[in-house]
Amino acid sequence: MLVNNENGTLELKNFGTHLYKGMLLDQLKQTDFYKEKYHNRWDVKTGYFWYYFKEVEIEGHELSLNLCFWGDRLHSIHMNTWKSTDAKDWNEWTEEREMQVFYRNNKFLTLILGMPPTRKKKTPYPSCTFTFSWGKVWSVYDPRSASSFMGISYDKKTS
Repeated sequence: MLVNNENGTLELKNFGTHLYKGMLLDQLKQTDFYKEKYHNRWDVKTGYFWYYFKEVEIEGHELSLNLCFWGDRLHSIHMNTWKSTDAKDWNEWTEEREMQVFYRNNKFLTLILGMPPTRKKKTPYPSCTFTFSWGKVWSVYDPRSASSFMGISYDKKTS
């Protein structure tokens, strides 16, 4: 299991790393995951920082992870499955192809969480959500950004 359904911790077994809400950036920087897969960082200039990582293999899927920090603490996680057949640029992109990424993301989440989504909706954007006591795991196709992605959002009350 990649995501612990009880507390929302994301486990990267191949790196001996656990990611969780409130994790300190210094703790992340000491992990094998960070040392081997760190790609770059974006300072949003609002107190948020995004850390981008190279793909890792999880349950037969190539998965990219983007970690959002508020100051020096992990706030949320975005991720995406990837295949070599995905559009590499705008010339290859179609909405139909991007919807295939959305469906693949949904299947991936169902696999790693061991349960179906608690909510699916088609409007305003296609999405599915898995709801837990600590927060949500979600997947969405966003036509404004022409992309599909998924993530883990933790409730404010969770530490």
